[in-house]
Amino acid sequence: MTLQPLAIKRTALGLFSDMFRSLRHRNYRLFFFGQLISLIGTWLQNTALAWLVYSLTKDAMTLGIMSFLGSIPILFLSIYAGTVADEYPKRGILVITQSSAGLRSLLVAVAIWTGHASIVVLGIAALLLGSINAFDMPTRQAFVVEMASKEDVTNAVALNSSVFNAARLLGPALAGVIITVLSIAMCFFLDGISYIAVIIGLLMMRFDRKHVHARVRETSRMAAMKEGVTYLYSIPQFRALMFLVIGMTLFGWSYTVNLPVVAGNLPGGNATEYGALLAANGAGALLAALSQAAMAGKLDSRKMIFVGLGVFIVALFGLAMVHTTLASVILLVGIGWGIITFFITANTTLQRRVPDELRGRVMSIYSFAFAGLYPFGSLLAGWLASRYGVPNAFRINAVILAAITIPAFLFVRKLPRLTTTPEVSVEELLVSEQEIFEAEQISRS
Repeated sequence: MTLQPLAIKRTALGLFSDMFRSLRHRNYRLFFFGQLISLIGTWLQNTALAWLVYSLTKDAMTLGIMSFLGSIPILFLSIYAGTVADEYPKRGILVITQSSAGLRSLLVAVAIWTGHASIVVLGIAALLLGSINAFDMPTRQAFVVEMASKEDVTNAVALNSSVFNAARLLGPALAGVIITVLSIAMCFFLDGISYIAVIIGLLMMRFDRKHVHARVRETSRMAAMKEGVTYLYSIPQFRALMFLVIGMTLFGWSYTVNLPVVAGNLPGGNATEYGALLAANGAGALLAALSQAAMAGKLDSRKMIFVGLGVFIVALFGLAMVHTTLASVILLVGIGWGIITFFITANTTLQRRVPDELRGRVMSIYSFAFAGLYPFGSLLAGWLASRYGVPNAFRINAVILAAITIPAFLFVRKLPRLTTTPEVSVEELLVSEQEIFEAEQISRS
């Protein structure tokens, strides 16, 4: 009995060590702490932008349009950007994108201070940031393996999400205070300054020569794009995964568009309450990211994909039924946990199995599904909320997601499992039609 506390302590220390094991890589440490600072600034401006647009228009549809403008460039540019990420040093690309994003935020702050921050100006700024993110997102995701290692990629991706959601937890609450005490413009100014941290981290990294020089592209850029699409389509498990990612992007993730309206309809209905809702959502997401980081490689990825989806759907439907701040906060914790558990598992399922030479292109396709289609989900969310009200918009999206998830689950459970070994070859991943046929026959017998 006396050994039990010691065993518990060792288990806790082991989980803590596993949770942060990617930080043993110097390059990843630099990126991790730089991103932590930069992403707090990002959430300052995300919160300020949504609240500013809603304050100017009091219209849910305008929120959807603004989100559309911020994401639509990813739809058209992300797959092309993936070929660039596979050809040129990723660090150099990220220095350019991060510098551009910082300058853009500083210009928006100036526009607000000088009284030129109209909806048109904010829309142009959102479109510019979307274009920057179209190159930044797939490059940054594919860069994880180079900073850490393929063995630690699951943990590193989960820690990336932890950084994002820790900032998501702190940023909105801090933004509410800054907006109330100082100004909305200050949120954009601080965001622009925060990019300096990640840029310094990128410049301090050290790489082997193979990461410094550009690779020779052997085919046309169009053929290179097609190669990435063909690889993903040839694997039925990946086809089903991308189907779910698209469904979550269109009908799930867009719930964030209407959160200012949810906050506005609560007792009080001010920027502080909006920040509290976003912080609760971030807390659930952070919990999901940290648990995924600690249990990387120990959880059944197929099961966690559908558990995350299930929790999200139930919590989203519940959010449509409540009218108090406390209940909304609790449900948003569940929503944040469910959506991040799903997306981390989907991301790492691809990252651990994609060949190095295709990583930029495959992750650009993931970015296309993850963020490129988001503008259409945003427009749909804004239209549904404007026509039927926010609660009904949440109910409709929850029902559609359930209708997508159930058939996908029935399809996937018939297929052989992908191996969890990171070094699996492309040939081992290509499941033949005969294997699929045999799996279907076994499931029916």
